Amino acid sequence: MNLLAQAILAVLIFVIPSLLLIYQYILFRNGMKFDDSLEPLYDSNLPNLSILVPIKGEKQETLQSLLSNLSSIKWDKNRLEVIVISDDSEDYFNNLVHNLKIPEGLDVKIVRREKKIGYKSGALAYGYSLSKGDLILTLDVDAKLEENSLIKAFNHLRALGCDAVTLSWIGYSNNNHSTLAKGVMISTAIADRALLNGRDKVGLRIFPVGCGTMFKREAIENVGPWDPSMVQDDLEIGARLLRSGKRICSSTSPVYVEVPDNLVSFYVQQTRWAMGSIEVLTRRFKDIMSKSLTIKQKIDILIFLLQYVPIALTFLAALALAIFSFAGVIYGVPDYLRTPVIFLWMVSLSIYGYNFVKNALKQGFKLIEALRSLGKISSYTVAISPFILIGLISGLREHRKYVVTPKGVKVQTTIGYPIAAFGIVFLVSALIYLVHSAWITGLWLLYYSMGYIFTVATFKREV
Repeated sequence: MNLLAQAILAVLIFVIPSLLLIYQYILFRNGMKFDDSLEPLYDSNLPNLSILVPIKGEKQETLQSLLSNLSSIKWDKNRLEVIVISDDSEDYFNNLVHNLKIPEGLDVKIVRREKKIGYKSGALAYGYSLSKGDLILTLDVDAKLEENSLIKAFNHLRALGCDAVTLSWIGYSNNNHSTLAKGVMISTAIADRALLNGRDKVGLRIFPVGCGTMFKREAIENVGPWDPSMVQDDLEIGARLLRSGKRICSSTSPVYVEVPDNLVSFYVQQTRWAMGSIEVLTRRFKDIMSKSLTIKQKIDILIFLLQYVPIALTFLAALALAIFSFAGVIYGVPDYLRTPVIFLWMVSLSIYGYNFVKNALKQGFKLIEALRSLGKISSYTVAISPFILIGLISGLREHRKYVVTPKGVKVQTTIGYPIAAFGIVFLVSALIYLVHSAWITGLWLLYYSMGYIFTVATFKREV
């Protein structure tokens, strides 16, 4: 029985996470070879473009900043419309519209959904029904574009004959003191290169991104607009586009996205993404298993949609180790994690850490900032593992709740209490293993418990 438990725990804690990290690193290396910078920029004969911006509870200053940014991009303003879809109350909406200053020459329509069917997906579907563009671009209200971002993306779409093209995510934060924000900015750049450019480079199929995907209207008409019953708008419509044989390309055309800068916003974002990925996997399984996709592409899509599962499995394995330790506190416990595959785990973590720091330095961060950011985002990811598990389970439910990520906002939270409780449980369990000379298991649990304890000790400093 101990041998079976040891094998299962080794697979859950060491093998699965390690293989995922190594696979993503291989994709990242391929993504670094992706280059569309040599494509010429043509800004003539631009088609009509509709930009859809869903909002709810946003500050007037945030929307004003986006409109000012959009007024400065290179595109024929006679062929550009911005449709802002509000899910706010009537009073909030009227006050927002009254105080906004629409930039001269920019066609902006601000509408309010009186019948709020679904969440962001429903808002996008409603905005799409009002649009007239040959191209449809989805943006979050806190996004920022460079002057040539859209022309560059469109030229890439046109050159390759794609049906949609994703812009390249570059994280930013208004909170310069947040180490978490710095960590998310670095990991966002790495993920963009791996999961978008890297997969595109080797012929795998990529999904749209919720903020910064330009679609051909005819592609959306072919599969139908966003499904209001689904939470994860980008993955959901992406699955249907893939089934219909549509090609989604990635690009290096930048879109700046505001990243979470505190524990609550990070927790909300990551748990929603976890829930959304499982939602799409289960409800669009036939789409991603379509005959239009190769076996290799299908396997990669499954890995992509299951990327949050290793976090939850590691948490469950740690919980099992804790239960085993308390059950055997008197008679002793075996060293469950004493296995050679721990070296695979150590190597994969080393590769990830080296790549993280290397890319942080390229982005202009100092070494000490890079190391602190690595420690912070690693700890926070461990600390929200129980909530990731809940998010994955929620994705299987018929009715799911959607929470907007509260970026740049100080929010009161009680999630520190369960995080602290798990930290204490894992710490005590680690000590039990160490007392019984189960050194590998004890040291691993000690390392794992530090993610919870460090998060509780530091998360209030982020805001």
